[in-house]
Amino acid sequence: MTPVEPAPRQGLSSYWALAVLFLTNVLNQGDRMLFGVVAEPIRNDLGLSDTQLALVSGLFFVLFSLLGGVFIARHVDRGNRVRILAAGIVLWSLATAWTGLAHSYLTLSLARILVGIGEATAFPVAMSMIPDLFRTEARGRAVSIYQSSNFAGIVGGTILAGVLAALMGWRSMFIVCGAAGLAVAALLALTVREPARARADDESPVAYWTDLVTGFRAVLRIREVLYLSVGLGFTAMMGSVLGAWGPAFLMRLHGIELGQVGILIGPPVGLGGIVGTVASGFLADSAVRRTGRRDAMLRVSLAAVLLSLPFMAGFVFVREIQLALVCAGVMNLLLSAAIPPIMNYAIGLVGPRERGITATVVIILMGLVGGALGPAVVGAISDGWQAEHGAQALRYGLAAMLVSPIIAGWIIASVLRTGDVRI
Repeated sequence: MTPVEPAPRQGLSSYWALAVLFLTNVLNQGDRMLFGVVAEPIRNDLGLSDTQLALVSGLFFVLFSLLGGVFIARHVDRGNRVRILAAGIVLWSLATAWTGLAHSYLTLSLARILVGIGEATAFPVAMSMIPDLFRTEARGRAVSIYQSSNFAGIVGGTILAGVLAALMGWRSMFIVCGAAGLAVAALLALTVREPARARADDESPVAYWTDLVTGFRAVLRIREVLYLSVGLGFTAMMGSVLGAWGPAFLMRLHGIELGQVGILIGPPVGLGGIVGTVASGFLADSAVRRTGRRDAMLRVSLAAVLLSLPFMAGFVFVREIQLALVCAGVMNLLLSAAIPPIMNYAIGLVGPRERGITATVVIILMGLVGGALGPAVVGAISDGWQAEHGAQALRYGLAAMLVSPIIAGWIIASVLRTGDVRI
């Protein structure tokens, strides 16, 4: 579809909407971090294996989040996005509170599945709304600012989870954080107005299922969207692994206490992510203006993902905790810098009525590769080598992730070799 895009007004209401979207994603990412920080006490209290933990935090969470996203996508493209996101926040906040009441592997899994379904609303809604809030020349910065909320959530989530879990136990921590999410849902619903959509050539009403299938089929024909989505998965893989296994790694291999683990790992990883994400938006916009080519933004991603490899290796193998945390921060700065330009480029390949579906396709492939596969592989290696190598087995599981930036770089480079998209 050919988009017809009048320039958004880009007034105070646009910046307020971006600020509230930022806050909702801080909550989204913060809720995800809660589980990783308290994975060890959950494992001990419920008698779980590393593989079971990986399935709950990785595959189950991601798979149902993606399945939910498939059905939510077309509603995002056609319905009231503010209401959809508010409903999603209510669902994932209630499910977060329910996590604190889990007393078996089944109830724990069901709670995390519902969290995943609720959180499936966040990214498609934001990627659909931001182009209707900001002009083309400012969207790269707007997307990068929104993406930086991921790492604000990482900082807040890891610190809050560690401190609250140490003070009141992991169960009460989940209940308190779930209640806080309901307040954010109210703020969104009461203060943000649904922005006017850019108009597409074809506005004819179509039956939901026909529209959904047609929309996905159209997006899946775009080769660059598929390639870059998989590339994003490998780019984000170590970040997902860090969230799922980073705290356990520090506790097992470096002897860090539960109350300190969030305070130690949260700031370097989170602040590195914020700096990298925001900086990449400005660098990508500058590259596009300088060359007149939209695909120039992908060069920022390519350089960043390849430069992350030595710092990733440093985090895994360095024995001094201070140096390991520095490596984690720089690694996350570079990996986070690679993500917004790829997302901005992929969303820009489609018209205004396909953004929700495109964002969902990106999240599906990115989630399956990075969010589900990465933590599951680490957990399986850790379990498989536990008897022979003890705590070191988790280090070897993390070492398997060193191949991920190489694969991501190869995919981004392949799209650059064939791309010729001018503005």
